[in-house]
Amino acid sequence: MSKTGGNIFEQHIEKAVLAVVGLVCIWVLITRVFVSPNKVAYDHKEFGPGRIDPYIRRQADGLENQLSSKAGPDDPYDMRFDEFIAKIDLSIPNIDVSLGWPLPPCRSKNFRHNGKYRLPQLGKVGEAVTEHIRVVAYVPTIEIDKENIYDEDNSEPNDVDFVTVESTIAIDQLVKNFYECFAGEELPEEWRDPCLAKPVFAAVQLQRRELRSDGSWSEWQTVPRSKIDHHKKMFEIVEDVKKLPAGGVQVRLLNFDNKQVMMDLLQPEAYRIASADEEWFPPSVHEEYAKYQKEREAEEKREALEAKRKKHQEERDRLRRERSGTVPGRMSNPGRISERDEEFSGSRRPRGSGRDRRRGPGGRRGNVGGQRETEGELAAVRRMRGGDTSKKKSGEKGKGILETKSIKDFYDEYNEMLITAKTDIAKMDEPLVFWSHDDIVEPGKNYRYRIRLGVFNPIADTEQVSEQDEHLKDQVILWSDFSDETETVEIPSRLYFFPQSIQEVVKTVRVRVCRYVLGYWYSENFRVRQGEVIGTVRAVEPETTEGAEEDKKMAGVTIPETIDYSTGAMYVDAVRVNNWTGGKHMRAMSYHDMLYTFDGTSIERVPVSRSYWATELQIKFNEIDELEQRPKKPWRDWGSKTADYRRRGPKKADDEFDDEEERERRAAARMRGE
Repeated sequence: MSKTGGNIFEQHIEKAVLAVVGLVCIWVLITRVFVSPNKVAYDHKEFGPGRIDPYIRRQADGLENQLSSKAGPDDPYDMRFDEFIAKIDLSIPNIDVSLGWPLPPCRSKNFRHNGKYRLPQLGKVGEAVTEHIRVVAYVPTIEIDKENIYDEDNSEPNDVDFVTVESTIAIDQLVKNFYECFAGEELPEEWRDPCLAKPVFAAVQLQRRELRSDGSWSEWQTVPRSKIDHHKKMFEIVEDVKKLPAGGVQVRLLNFDNKQVMMDLLQPEAYRIASADEEWFPPSVHEEYAKYQKEREAEEKREALEAKRKKHQEERDRLRRERSGTVPGRMSNPGRISERDEEFSGSRRPRGSGRDRRRGPGGRRGNVGGQRETEGELAAVRRMRGGDTSKKKSGEKGKGILETKSIKDFYDEYNEMLITAKTDIAKMDEPLVFWSHDDIVEPGKNYRYRIRLGVFNPIADTEQVSEQDEHLKDQVILWSDFSDETETVEIPSRLYFFPQSIQEVVKTVRVRVCRYVLGYWYSENFRVRQGEVIGTVRAVEPETTEGAEEDKKMAGVTIPETIDYSTGAMYVDAVRVNNWTGGKHMRAMSYHDMLYTFDGTSIERVPVSRSYWATELQIKFNEIDELEQRPKKPWRDWGSKTADYRRRGPKKADDEFDDEEERERRAAARMRGE
């Protein structure tokens, strides 16, 4: 039964509740069923569970199509160098536009064409020239690499032997061959690629072989880069393209196509020299420099001996004047020549036994003996220079190198062959000079060398190599032919011993041992009995000098405190040898041979006494004896002339030679009699 007369809200409350419930159900249906709240943000968009997978699939299909499609050619590089220079000219007047501005590396615009190229031939390098140098140099105390570059802080003066091998290559022909192979007119226009036509140097390979004790030569072995080369790892020779590190040939081309790298590769730095009387030059220059130094040392020695002889003469004149003076208690007659004057002037034969004529004051043989000694030394200087050291007559031919060259001439000649930052190998007419060092030679051994030059193969590991050169497809480096084998390079030993005399009763031999230490020769005598080792460690006695001037010269000279004269040879026995000598008139000759051994197995022998030594041993003894008399000089600082010459340039270097040139001009003028 229906209610009547009630409230309208009460009459329709059920309908209102049903309507609200219906609306809530419709909202839930729409928001939770038709429009899902489970969306994912991807690629700046929102996707439901059923839409994200098709979207990602479409993107993947597009990428796959791009990877499988053929790539188009790269846009060519638009050179705007002229526009760049024009802008600079407007803003900065008087700028040198010839400077080597850094430009992007050259890239091939036709990298993916189907052209086939012949590979260029390098031919044969020029004659190899060698030079062995033994000096005190700044030797590294640590391993040199890119992080630890050869420097004053990581090196110290020490003895070093190294051989430099120099050669040349016709660079104009090499550039021409590359151009004809990669950009020549005979090629189709689309094949021509000037970037490939630029040769990039890859390696300098130095090989040597050693003379064995049996007289045969060993196999050829590659000499590693010198110990002071911080690019050793970079310059390691890799010939197979499959063994290259990441980046392959293209990365190596970019690394090596650099002027400083090319300088370090083709003309590596030599050791900084500490010896005062030696300098490093390339072998073709150093040969003349060695002659120059020899004449210069002889001239300096001649001047010193002339001064010494003049001093002796002045002393003799003083004694002559003293003896011809007034007799005590008697007036001298200035107009009369005394008997003493006649005696010492040579106009009258001195009376008596002649003893006073030969002796100095107090009956000593000081002055005349010193004069004879000086004359003998002067004769030795003449022999050193190969002739008389007196003043040359006018019109005399055959001037010495000291008169025709100065020290600066050698540096100028060296500077002319150097590669610099401004060097353009494409415009070079003269042959390119390159060299390499061997600083692992052993004293007492003999070597022969050969050298060759390598250039990168720009199309290695590609399909662009012609059929004729297919065998070089994986060859990273295109090599020149080796140079001819050099003459034998002898590395002298730093230790010699010379048997000088023997006591026959006890068979004790007196042996002179000579050792080269810190740039100079030192020697000691040892009396050796049978079964004893020849030589031992000896302390160095300080040299005695006369006068303040000599003390000043010795200031700063480094003398070792001790020297190890140990030879490693044991004296075994001395045996008498009866022999014959002479040509048509034979005569008997009897002497002793000293028997010695290094290993206890093989026995070697050498005559006792200088008269019976072999010619080679006598020459070596005389050479060492002469070198031992050389005056010792302080070492030079790290900043030596040659080492800095390439970096400083000739203008600044000229100032260093002004004083030295003036001294040389004066010396040459004295020799000419001016």
